[in-house]
Amino acid sequence: YGDPAWSIALVVLAALTDALDGTVARWAMRRRGRVTSTAGEWLDPLADKVFVIGVLGAIQAHDPAPWGLIALIAARELVVIPLAAAYRLVMSSRMPHAFKAGLFGKAATIAELAAIVALILRSPVALPIAIAAATLGVAAVISYIARSLAAAPAV
Repeated sequence: YGDPAWSIALVVLAALTDALDGTVARWAMRRRGRVTSTAGEWLDPLADKVFVIGVLGAIQAHDPAPWGLIALIAARELVVIPLAAAYRLVMSSRMPHAFKAGLFGKAATIAELAAIVALILRSPVALPIAIAAATLGVAAVISYIARSLAAAPAV
């Protein structure tokens, strides 16, 4: 951390690998004759969460930003992590997994990455982008919950 060009390059590289990892994993599974992977369903989003929290932690450690701004960027992670943990502990045996990324999730990820880049550059647009990231992140969480409830078996 410290050189904005290298920091942004690493964020962009991470975004590209995140965009490609699912495609590569599905291709590899098809080559092996398998169709699905339950590990990939939880490992990929977990890696995304660790990445976002790790980047924001590095920013705070080296060039602190206002905590409110950090919380806005990480809003989805701050809400999803405890909800996902509760879901896995309480409901996983009773309900099918329904957490594939949807439109709001993809948009929230893009907004988070844009907010991180703006934060690294100390751009004045960091706050509006962080607000957009938080809004999209909360919409993604609501979408995940709605899809999970819709997939729940009738009792």
